[in-house]
Amino acid sequence: MRSVWTWVALVLACVASPPVEAHVLARSESRLLVRGREVSVHLTFNLLDFPGVDRNGDQVVTPEELAPAFDRVYATILEHFSLTSSGPPVRMTRDKYELIDEHVLLLDLTYVFPQEVLALEMTSTLPDVLGAGHVHLATFLLNGRLQEQILDNRNRSVFFTQTSGTRWQTLGRFVWLGIQHIATGYDHLAFLLGLLIATASLRSLVKVITSFTVAHSITLALATFNLVVLPSRFTESMIALSILYVAVENLLRKRTIDRWKLTFLFGLVHGFGFSNVLREMQLPRADLALSLFSFNLGVEIGQIVFVVLLFPLIDDLIRSGWTKLRPAVSIAIGLLAAFWFIQRAFFG
Repeated sequence: MRSVWTWVALVLACVASPPVEAHVLARSESRLLVRGREVSVHLTFNLLDFPGVDRNGDQVVTPEELAPAFDRVYATILEHFSLTSSGPPVRMTRDKYELIDEHVLLLDLTYVFPQEVLALEMTSTLPDVLGAGHVHLATFLLNGRLQEQILDNRNRSVFFTQTSGTRWQTLGRFVWLGIQHIATGYDHLAFLLGLLIATASLRSLVKVITSFTVAHSITLALATFNLVVLPSRFTESMIALSILYVAVENLLRKRTIDRWKLTFLFGLVHGFGFSNVLREMQLPRADLALSLFSFNLGVEIGQIVFVVLLFPLIDDLIRSGWTKLRPAVSIAIGLLAAFWFIQRAFFG
């Protein structure tokens, strides 16, 4: 229903606006189609909105006028129009562009993300360069569900979310998203490695991993439901510090005591880091509980696979006489964590 009233408001705003030349429209449009990890974007721009393209001022943009101006126009579009899905795309390609109706630019782009696109954020700062009255009309198609949004000088970001599909589909998608997140979350993996390298027995390992799981599950839920939210910069900096602490403790203590208690405290911090993925998606309330459970399950599966693969290898190496393995790995993790902390705390 919101979409209908938004479009009505746009029409009324256009009617109430001062008369302009009929073909000069201060707007752009996009049509987005999601296929797994890829988002195809069909963009339409009025080239008369871009200063200097229509060089002779006749309200017609010829191919000869567009050719020298295209790179500048294209760079402006990329700078002021962006898509993210739990982070930036890993690749963006320009498929084609075409000049139609004497002044309209059609532009086809493809964005590729590291994981299946379940939610998408679109940001437009085009009014900064094309005029404060510029509006962008966006249409989003995912799994047969059409969503429409309007971006303007006041509303510069919108979220498109996946709310269709069965519960099993939702569970499967978010489990896989959780697995991908832990597989590419190098700071979380470094933290786990720091714990593994100093764990002497399977029993102590189970206690450490369990305390970490319980702790980050608590804060992941609190943050996802917006009950407790910490600034991302603070959270990411604290995660780096937790990794640094574990590395230093590995070097200074010959035998770690009650590591599971310390891990529980640090797990609370890491849970806020995990929550950033779901919070950025702005998921509908109805799907939040299942999405949260599924994502957390995926994270746990990823952690278990990581531990199962590495722990026997580390244990065998240490038993074989690699006495320098623990300090060497701890030093490497500590240096990496110190770099992450400086980067996130002071340059993030």
